[in-house]
Amino acid sequence: MFVAFTMCFVIGAVALIGAFAVGEVTDLGSGHGDGLPFLSLTTLATALFGFGAAGAVATIAHLSTPIALTAALALGISLVATTRGLILPYLLKQQDNSHISRTSYVGLLGTVTLTIMPERCGEVSFADTEGNRVHATAISLHRAPLTTGTIVYIADVDDQYLRVVTVDDAI
Repeated sequence: MFVAFTMCFVIGAVALIGAFAVGEVTDLGSGHGDGLPFLSLTTLATALFGFGAAGAVATIAHLSTPIALTAALALGISLVATTRGLILPYLLKQQDNSHISRTSYVGLLGTVTLTIMPERCGEVSFADTEGNRVHATAISLHRAPLTTGTIVYIADVDDQYLRVVTVDDAI
């Protein structure tokens, strides 16, 4: 059991480092109700990390397998609940209090970095008004997909998405 717990811990730790290094991957669902909104790379990595850490410690402490599994599940669930329920909303609120508001993105040009399918979200990358690189979830009302590399105009923003159009449509 120790090997299995250690593998979960290592996979979770590597995934968390990757999520922090390159940014959060958007929800695995489309964000429009047909996916699980809490199912993201960071959430899964946090659960694996906690599960593996608690299980490995319990195994090292020579606790029985059922107790080790219970401790592993409890820590994994607790870490996910804490990060999704307490820490993440606080961080998102802090982002809203930054000097640059999302409304300042309107009128900027960006590049599609994750294909935006009709009625589904994708991702765009652009430089904000201070020159900082921003990656944001975006949607488009185009009937055709906006593929990676397409130059887009940010036409509107809301709490979740940037609404983009191709540069040809913006002119």
